Amino acid sequence: MMKSVRVKLDERVVLFRDGLPLRAFGPGSHTVWGFHFTELRFSTELLVFETSAAIRAVLPTEWYGEVALSSEERAFVYRDGKPVLFLKPGTHRYWKVDETIRVVVLSVKEPLPALTAELIAVLPRDQYVDVTIREYERGLEYVQGRLSRTLGPGRYALWSHPEAKVDVQTIDLRLTQLALTGQELMTRDKVTLRLSLTVEFAIVDAALSAHAVASVKDALYLIVQLAARDFMASVTLDELLAGRDTMTRFLHEDATPKAARFGVRVERVGVKDVVLPGEMKTLLNRVIEAEKEAAANVILRREETAATRSLANTAKVMAEHPILLRLKELESLKEIASRIHEVRVVVGADGLKSLLPVGLLTEAAPKPDGRGS
Repeated sequence: MMKSVRVKLDERVVLFRDGLPLRAFGPGSHTVWGFHFTELRFSTELLVFETSAAIRAVLPTEWYGEVALSSEERAFVYRDGKPVLFLKPGTHRYWKVDETIRVVVLSVKEPLPALTAELIAVLPRDQYVDVTIREYERGLEYVQGRLSRTLGPGRYALWSHPEAKVDVQTIDLRLTQLALTGQELMTRDKVTLRLSLTVEFAIVDAALSAHAVASVKDALYLIVQLAARDFMASVTLDELLAGRDTMTRFLHEDATPKAARFGVRVERVGVKDVVLPGEMKTLLNRVIEAEKEAAANVILRREETAATRSLANTAKVMAEHPILLRLKELESLKEIASRIHEVRVVVGADGLKSLLPVGLLTEAAPKPDGRGS
């Protein structure tokens, strides 16, 4: 019996008789005589194939290539200069009937090639780590959970595989603000009040901050909170209100060395708000009002004393110089006249003498001949 086998350009066929591989056929039309034939077709477009040793024995060696990869090796299959397949550790067989097919073997101990779009398209995501560290950040590279190195700013493409799983954690080194709001604390004189604090800090040692505490913010929050409680328990309300700077200095000096133990620099600790209870606020306002009223009374009495002293000095001068008193009376009449437009003063000769200086009328009296001077 005759059997015809037709093979396409992108195919290869293995002919079986009685279940055993007989021969392999390339592209074209082939005729064989006999009975009990079966065939196995391969598509060379798939590039990589798997088959038994018995079948490989009938395949021409120039049709395919073989590459064995250790646990520390990976490979890319290129066609027409472009990566089309990624190969993991193990033995792989690939069709090389296309002359442009080539295999590039890489070691995971060497740097990963530049991550082009074509390479990323075939490289499994679990085989690499692609991370960009910004100027204000530092990266902590972990291999199998162990810190390997600290990465500076830049882009890093790193191999990652089951034997050496890589993870990168980024740490922000910028100045950060932390708010402690609604802290209810009691002073030494048993006054409960509510404080709002602010803390400005920056991480200076990325590795130390990541390993020493689970959360930098939570650790710093607790440090400043306990320091504030210690300070409040040592001062009275009046001492607190009189010197906030003392409290900020205490908090800064207390928090700085403790934060440095986990790689943090404390820039500033500030008291944002001091909120008193309603009844305490009313009482304090009354105290302040009384103090201001007392101060105003002191100033008023001081001014009254100065005015009285000035009047006494004026009266003394006028007593010594009566003419000044007369002039003061005339000046007062002039001021009154300027306001009501006219003032009439009716006096007799005796009254006129009281208004004019002594001797002024006698000097103006007519002479015996009836004529004035």
